[in-house]
Amino acid sequence: MGDFTMLIHLRGPCELGGCWFLVTVVYSMAGSVGSVYLYSAYYEEDDKVDIETLQTVLGVLGAVWVSSAMVFTLVINRSHLHTFYNFGTASDYRRKCFVNAREDQDDVKSKMLTSHPDTYRSWGDELLKPWTLKNWDRWEEEKPAWFTDTWIDNVPNNYIPYDWRVKYNKTKGRVENPQMRRRSSVQQVKMLMGGVEEK
Repeated sequence: MGDFTMLIHLRGPCELGGCWFLVTVVYSMAGSVGSVYLYSAYYEEDDKVDIETLQTVLGVLGAVWVSSAMVFTLVINRSHLHTFYNFGTASDYRRKCFVNAREDQDDVKSKMLTSHPDTYRSWGDELLKPWTLKNWDRWEEEKPAWFTDTWIDNVPNNYIPYDWRVKYNKTKGRVENPQMRRRSSVQQVKMLMGGVEEK
C-alpha cells in the first residue's frame, strides 16, 4: 500500500537506505505498468480481465501516486529531505547518533542498546560494548532511572562485565531489587561462559 499510494511516510528503509528505498517505490509503479502490458499481450485464458478495467485501475493508482508524491514533497520538513536520496541505513543513523551523543547522555545511548538490536550488530562490539564495560560499575553505584531490571535483561551477555555476571549468578539477580526477573540456570551458566548466548 505504501508503494502504490506513494505514502512514503509509511516507509521502513532500515536495510536499504533512503535512496534505494525510493528506487524500489518507483520500480513498483513501473513494474505495474509492465505487468498490465504483459498480461494484456500474452494472457489468453477465458477469465482474462478486460484491459480497459486494468488501465482504469492503473490510471487511478498512478494519479494517487503522483498526487501523494507532490503533496508529500511540499509539506515535508526540508531538513529531512536528504534521507530520501542518501545511502545511509538505520544502522548508520544509529551509529552516528551514538557517536554524536554527549558523554553524559547515557540514557540516550542506553535506548540504542536495547531497542532494535539488529541496527547495531555491525558496530556494537566496536562502540557499545566498550561503553557498557567501562561504565557498568558506575551505573550500579549511581542507579540511573533507565538502569532497570528490564534494561539489564535485554543487554547482550557479553556486554556485561564478567564480575557482574558472576554476582548476578550468585545472588540470583540484583540484591537491591529482590523482585527482579531471574535469569534461568541454563542462561546463568552461559553467561559465565563469556556470553555464549546473546539476547
